[in-house]
Amino acid sequence: MAIDLAEVTGAKAAAAKKNDQPKIANGLDKDAFMKLFLEQLKNQDPTAPMETDKIITQTAQLTQVEMQEENKKTMKEVAEAMKSTKETNDSLKDFQSSLKETLENLNKGMEASTQSSSNMAQISALNTISMIGKIAETDVSGVKIKGSGDVSFSLYFDLPIDSAKGNPVIQIFDEKKQLINTLPINAKDGQKGYIDFTWNGLDEKGTQVPDGTYEIRAEYNLDPKTNQYHQTRIGRGEVESILFNKGTPMLRLGEMILPLDSAIEFYDKEKAL
Repeated sequence: MAIDLAEVTGAKAAAAKKNDQPKIANGLDKDAFMKLFLEQLKNQDPTAPMETDKIITQTAQLTQVEMQEENKKTMKEVAEAMKSTKETNDSLKDFQSSLKETLENLNKGMEASTQSSSNMAQISALNTISMIGKIAETDVSGVKIKGSGDVSFSLYFDLPIDSAKGNPVIQIFDEKKQLINTLPINAKDGQKGYIDFTWNGLDEKGTQVPDGTYEIRAEYNLDPKTNQYHQTRIGRGEVESILFNKGTPMLRLGEMILPLDSAIEFYDKEKAL
C-alpha cells in the first residue's frame, strides 16, 4: 500500500490550515501578504520609494484581516458560550422539574403521615377512654417533703374500712425503705374510695423529717383466712376520667392528674377485691 508522505509529515494538515486563513488582495492569505509586503519594501527603488498612500492602503488591508480574525475568534467564543448557557439552562430546567416533583411527593407523604397520626390519636383516645373505671397502678408512690408543715394526700380504698378487722394504719417510709411513722385511720371507719389524709411531716418521735420523698402505704381489713391486710398506696386508684392536655391523655386518680405513660398496669376492680 502506498504511503502518503505529505499526510505522515503533517504537510496536508498545514496546507489545510493555511487554506482556512482569510484572504486579502489577489487571494493572498495573511502570511503571504506580509512576506510580499516586506519584500516590496526591501526591494523598492530608493530613488522612487513606494508612495505613502499605497503603504497605508496595504497596511489597512492587513489590519482589516487581523480584525476579521479577531472578530471570527470572538464570535466563535460567543457561540460556544451561548451553547454552554443553553445546556446549563436545560439542565437547570430539568433539575427544577425534578425538584418540584420531589416536593409534591414529599407533601403528599406528609399529608398521609398527618392523617395517619390523626387516626392513631383517635384510636389512642378511644383506648384511653376505655380505661375509665379500671384500677391503675402508676410509678408514683409517695409525697415530697420540703420544709416544715402539713402534707395533704389521698388514698384509694377498694373496700370500706372496717376498724374491727385488725389495726388499720397508714405507714410512712423514708428513701431507705425504713418505717418512720404510722397514722391510725380508725376515724375513717366505713369509708371507701378516695379518702383524704394529712401528715404533719414528723416521724414517730415527733421530729421534723428531712427534705425528700416519702413512700405512703395503708393496710386495712385483716383477712382471718390469710392473715393478711388489704393494701393500698399513693399513685394507685380508680381512673375517674381521662383529660387531654394538647392531645396528650392524662389520668385523673382522685385529686392526682398523671400522664398516661406513668401508668404501670390497669385491671378491673374485681381483681382488687
